[in-house]
Amino acid sequence: MLRGFTKKKVNSYTLGEQLKSIRGESRLTLQEVSRETKIPVKYLTMIEEGEYEKLPPEVYVKGFLKSYADYLNLDAPKLVNLYLREKDIKQNLNGNEGKDAAAKKTKIPRFVITPRIITIALVILIGIGGFYYLYRQIGRFADFPRLVVTDPAGDTNVSGNSIVLSGVTDQDSKLTINGQPVMVNDSGEFRENIMLQQGVNAINISSVNRFGKTASRLLNIKSDYQKPDMAFEGAGSDQGKVSGDETEKKGGVSVSVRVGDNPTWLSIESDGGLVYSGTMLSGASQNFTGTKEIRITSGKANQTFIKVNGQAEKVLASTPGIVRDVVFGPND
Repeated sequence: MLRGFTKKKVNSYTLGEQLKSIRGESRLTLQEVSRETKIPVKYLTMIEEGEYEKLPPEVYVKGFLKSYADYLNLDAPKLVNLYLREKDIKQNLNGNEGKDAAAKKTKIPRFVITPRIITIALVILIGIGGFYYLYRQIGRFADFPRLVVTDPAGDTNVSGNSIVLSGVTDQDSKLTINGQPVMVNDSGEFRENIMLQQGVNAINISSVNRFGKTASRLLNIKSDYQKPDMAFEGAGSDQGKVSGDETEKKGGVSVSVRVGDNPTWLSIESDGGLVYSGTMLSGASQNFTGTKEIRITSGKANQTFIKVNGQAEKVLASTPGIVRDVVFGPND
């Protein structure tokens, strides 16, 4: 009687599978990773899906992997070595397939290469190369990215302490508002909530294309508010009310949020509902209240200062990076 063998499953994880798994465990979206690392979402997707042939030149990919590794606190050289090994394997496999296909061809080609054909081909290649070089030079030194701010159209006064800034730029450009990265959709459109401080707020919108050319727009927005407005009150319910004194009368939790010297992206939930998502400018502050909890996600935790239920102000966290889902309740 022959002894049977027990089959064991062997898991082999590629670079993309490992990055996707780590990102999933950290509850990070590709958009959040792109915002912090400044790597376009399409390239992050290609890396995770193993579509190396679609990526830009190797020197850029190595830079992407180093930025990704630093953001996830991983070993950058190991990621780069794994990428190079997988890329070589794919190239070898594709090369062998091409050789096998060529070996199966038995027909004698009718096309005969002559010196005249070689000369014509060289002339054509030189012409194409010249046009391509001219095109690249014009693109590098003449083109500036498109940047149109549709709302607000210019300098303006507002009575509240927030505005929604929207516009359009080139799809592949990197957009920032006062140095804070902002996502651009596939059509080049952007839309961002901006929390203001009292007085004149200088808002600098900047778009940088792949050739390093920059287009900028400066807006001066004056805010006349005297104290935090109830700008994010939930329609038809008490969820997401922004106030200072009402929570002390009825109970619950009240959190005052203030931004330090650098603009910071924030997402704030009250009792499970999103009440704010956008960029708060330097010095801007706002109160948020809830019945059970206030949940805060910050792109720059050490620039986010909070005052919970009237207690002394403190920093959200000491880390300069993103901190997700910090919860405060009535007893904090």
